[in-house]
Amino acid sequence: MGEQQGPGGQGGSEAAEASVGDAENQPTGADISAGGQEARADPGSVVTKDGSRFGRFIRRLLRWGVLLLVIFTLGVVAMHFVQVQPLRAERNDLTLSLVEAEETQQELQAEIDKLEGVEAENQVLTESIKQKEARLTLLNVLVDVTRAQLALAQDEPVGVAAALQATGEKLRSLRDLLGTSAAADLEGSRERLVLVLSEVDNDPFAAERDLEILANTILEIERELSGE
Repeated sequence: MGEQQGPGGQGGSEAAEASVGDAENQPTGADISAGGQEARADPGSVVTKDGSRFGRFIRRLLRWGVLLLVIFTLGVVAMHFVQVQPLRAERNDLTLSLVEAEETQQELQAEIDKLEGVEAENQVLTESIKQKEARLTLLNVLVDVTRAQLALAQDEPVGVAAALQATGEKLRSLRDLLGTSAAADLEGSRERLVLVLSEVDNDPFAAERDLEILANTILEIERELSGE
């Protein structure tokens, strides 16, 4: 009786064995705790993900940096061609213009120096011409005075006036030619000429004396001009 089991007893045994199997397959609290510890103890997956994100960020940053560097380089090159190159060309043009201006200035200065030399020579020649003209005019005045003396010696008052007709104008031209160097003597000679013309009719002796003084004055001026 004890060895034989009925159908109910056999079914209960199988149910008990199944419960035991399920209990063995269910994770225990220790197993769950161990799994959590393993998950906490292995952060490699998290670090790998963070590292990959940081690497992508660095690569993206490098790409942007390279792109900005290329843009900056292109800007510098464009500025060189747009601004620096024209400025350099303009500077070269200004340098050439300056060199040409300096060369022209030197040429003009050489011409000015040459003209100044010619002008100095011309001035010397002009002074020499004026001196010769003055001497010639003095001699013409002396000829007039000598003719007047001859006419007076022949008692020809009309001849005296005719001989001295142009003498006054010659004395004025001498003043322009000689300037202030003989201004006093020339002014005295003009006054003496007026006296002669006023004395020739009434006082021939006074006229003769004044003609002689006038001739001596003209001779003295001529000697000074000739350097004798």
